[in-house]
Amino acid sequence: MTTGNRVLYGDDRTYPKGLTDIPLASYFKITRYQYNEGLKAARESGQNDAQTGLGNIGGVTDAVRKGNEFLYGGTDGGTTEGDTRMEALNNELQALALADIGNGKGRSGVKNAEKRRKQVLAKISKGEYEHLFRDGPITLQDGTVVENANELADIKNESYETADTVPTIYRLPMPNEFQYSYGASWGNTFKLGTMARVLDDPTGAIGQMLATGTIAGVTDALGQIGSNFTDGMNDQAGMDISKSLGKAFKGATDPLGVNSDITQPANFLGLAGLAPNENAIMMFSKMEMRSFSLSFEFFARDADEAENIDKIINGFKTGMHPVANAKGTGGVLGFPDLFKLEPWFGAVDEFGAVVDGGQPHPMMPRSKMCALTNMNVNASPSNNFITTKGGEIPLQTVSCTFAETTALTSADLETGRF
Repeated sequence: MTTGNRVLYGDDRTYPKGLTDIPLASYFKITRYQYNEGLKAARESGQNDAQTGLGNIGGVTDAVRKGNEFLYGGTDGGTTEGDTRMEALNNELQALALADIGNGKGRSGVKNAEKRRKQVLAKISKGEYEHLFRDGPITLQDGTVVENANELADIKNESYETADTVPTIYRLPMPNEFQYSYGASWGNTFKLGTMARVLDDPTGAIGQMLATGTIAGVTDALGQIGSNFTDGMNDQAGMDISKSLGKAFKGATDPLGVNSDITQPANFLGLAGLAPNENAIMMFSKMEMRSFSLSFEFFARDADEAENIDKIINGFKTGMHPVANAKGTGGVLGFPDLFKLEPWFGAVDEFGAVVDGGQPHPMMPRSKMCALTNMNVNASPSNNFITTKGGEIPLQTVSCTFAETTALTSADLETGRF
């Protein structure tokens, strides 16, 4: 069960009641995963990218998490059905182990009983159960008969493994408006300039390069001669004649300091009404990650449906927030949950009955793993706040923005409808 807003994994909620039984009804199947389980699920479904590749270094990430427990206080996941079973089983085993330990009589008797209780509880916490079977098999509260310590360990392991590995599923009506888009960035611009002529007219380009190279060589030579001359003048005058002459020349030709540098080829060409051709080529840079904006309207027709809606909303709230330790004082945060969006519809057979509870919509794209990046809850969409005598809110709207955590490639489109 839930504790406050902490929502268990492995939940399965549908709004409104009977949605999946309506012939041809379209709806969203939104699956919520604990972060690492989401990576595993994506990899198992054929999604191959950098993010799912993180699941291949599980040993490293496990070591990091264990170090986090020691250094930074760790994190504490949400309450799950497995957590609940685990806690109940631990309590039951402790009660069984302590059943034959009396309270003791006298100061020494009480002291010895307390010592024995601590020893028994320590064994339980370490997973040592042999002492529970001294008189033969034990029977748990749910009627399960356990023959030995190994069977009991298997039961505990099963409860532990389901603690956060089972996803939560929400089935909600298709919004009145649903749009999806794809974006590609071609922002990497490569400029060939005059070198582009090589591709079109190699002979003319070579002539151009020879001519411009010769001019540049003559310019450099003249510049070197002038430099040698001014160096000699500088030595005799004991000052930098070239700078003085340069300033004098600029002052004579550009007294107001506004002239463009006429020696620049682009400026020189501009006098004749010509401009350099950049011959720019736009090159692919990256794919933009998709986002999906969904709005849902909830109208509770009775108290049970109001509770169901509340749990759905709380599930989204909890899933988008990071995981902290129980006190909220840990040095690190666990990543929020991941979500997968899949449009479904109530496909029917020849008799008009829904087949197998529906199927993925054949014409609508599904998402890769998404993060819930924005959520807005309107508790008074009719501009009039209303509650029932039991405190339920009968009418609410929820707007969510889900952003894919990795970009699409053609490989994704080949393996599934995205």
